Amino acid sequence: MLSVQTPAKINLFLNIRPRRPDGYHEICSIIQAVRLWDRLDVTPRGDDKRDVRFTCNIPALEYQPKENLVVKAYQLFWQATGIPPLGLNVHLEKEIPMQAGLGGGSSNAAAMLVILNHLTHANLSADELRRLGAQLGSDVPFFIEGGIALVSGRGEVIEPLPGNLVEEQSLVIVKPLSLNIDTTLAYHRFASGGKYEERSPEHLLNALKEGKQKRHTRDEAALESYLLNDFEKVLFPEYPMLGQMAKKMRDAGIQRPLLSGSGSAMFGFSEANHTIRKALTEAFPKSQFEIFWTQTYPGGPMQISRELSPSMAG
Repeated sequence: MLSVQTPAKINLFLNIRPRRPDGYHEICSIIQAVRLWDRLDVTPRGDDKRDVRFTCNIPALEYQPKENLVVKAYQLFWQATGIPPLGLNVHLEKEIPMQAGLGGGSSNAAAMLVILNHLTHANLSADELRRLGAQLGSDVPFFIEGGIALVSGRGEVIEPLPGNLVEEQSLVIVKPLSLNIDTTLAYHRFASGGKYEERSPEHLLNALKEGKQKRHTRDEAALESYLLNDFEKVLFPEYPMLGQMAKKMRDAGIQRPLLSGSGSAMFGFSEANHTIRKALTEAFPKSQFEIFWTQTYPGGPMQISRELSPSMAG
């Protein structure tokens, strides 16, 4: 069996710009991978069928497998490469919340492309894999290599930033169980009610670089003042719960809570000390919220085990 962990992401900076001729919005974003994982387990089918049998620990995702990004990535890979398909069992074990702005589905799709490239020895470059990923979703190209990147276009233009730009940072993610936000709908909301204002990520990039140089003496307040998510302008008024979450996180000691992507998850940088943990646990009861303590991650899909039959390994 081949097992690969797929990371979530947060948006440190998300500036939404006017629609393009293809209907997508132009964006400028700094995306950071984080150590919150789904997992893909891949085994040979064991029969003569050369397609994918998809299962998931969330039964609802099994009902329409052809709509799942993992299955779409599997099908796209063979179409694009012309390589005869491998018959595979693919099990998705999800921990990353869905419709949370954390990119779980996109990360799963990117990992499927990376896995198939590896198993078939197709030797597609990262750029080639990113171009394939762009056909599946705007966040997929980022997850081919993950880490931290400056992202533009509709999400398909990736400028990987130096992996040593920032030290791994501790953060907390809070996801309300009762609120899921569809990304496409969020962009429609912004188009109808948001004001386009082009913002540059340079101040944040400079603050990250300075923070790395100064290490533990960096000015966290200055760095966090440059965090940005334009979706907050339209989603906070529409979903009051998000503003309430931000206030509770600030009250608990999180200096700058920020929506990730189109939400509904919010994150903030903080060490998991006893005082803040206790305050967040009291503010966000388990019956209504999920809380994830994690760290930034400098990579992409991560292989955790490999035990394949010779025929599958090629």
